[in-house]
Amino acid sequence: MSKEEARKQWKARVDEFLASGETATAWCREHDLNVNQFRRWVRKFAHQTVSENTSSPVGWLPVRVNESSIVETSESALIVHVGSVSIEVKSGFHPSLLKQVVRALAE
Repeated sequence: MSKEEARKQWKARVDEFLASGETATAWCREHDLNVNQFRRWVRKFAHQTVSENTSSPVGWLPVRVNESSIVETSESALIVHVGSVSIEVKSGFHPSLLKQVVRALAE
């Protein structure tokens, strides 16, 4: 397998993992992968993404709090509105996945 083919295969694995919401340990166990090797690839792609995105302009999104839409629940959650889409973020969320989703919606 060429280096480019291996990189594409690992990129697909990392993307699948990020979408799963599982821990790296559980996901690797399920897919019979070495967790340390997997984490190196995750870091590599995360660093690559940051490098690619630093050349684009950074902007702030407006935040509007609507007091009438606040709902009390026993589990703490945050609802993020991006355009007409709402994302409910609960404890234990995957930060880089949320970042990717918000970025995709903002585009």
